[in-house]
Amino acid sequence: MSLAASILLYLLFSHLKGVTGTEEIILLVFLAMFVLRPFFRLLNVMPTLELSQAGIGYRGDFEPWDAVFDVKVVRPKVRLFSFGRLMLYTKIKGEPELAWDITAYDSELDLLELEALIKFCIAEFGENAESLAPVLEEKQPASF
Repeated sequence: MSLAASILLYLLFSHLKGVTGTEEIILLVFLAMFVLRPFFRLLNVMPTLELSQAGIGYRGDFEPWDAVFDVKVVRPKVRLFSFGRLMLYTKIKGEPELAWDITAYDSELDLLELEALIKFCIAEFGENAESLAPVLEEKQPASF
């Protein structure tokens, strides 16, 4: 859809009499960035957001569940270049502070699903995150 809209917009501008070649090239660059931006996500091969029993990790930074204060999804009014952000707040010296601004490209899940999952993890692991020890699972033989 965005590719078709970009081609139509370029054809409209290219047929106007007052548009020069330089302006067409600038328009083409911006339209190419608009169309190719979702494909740049494929270059991000490392996981950027990790949830565990101990806490949440984002781009190498880690916060335990007890430190997470609030999670809020912010959707843009115009979805042209952004699909939304997830704001994760922590308490530092008793004051709420924005810890991470997670973009939609950093997660495979929808931001609303991710918000619900993070809130579940806060409720489940938040109170006793420090007392959690790695649980070793016994290997059982597979039954056929």
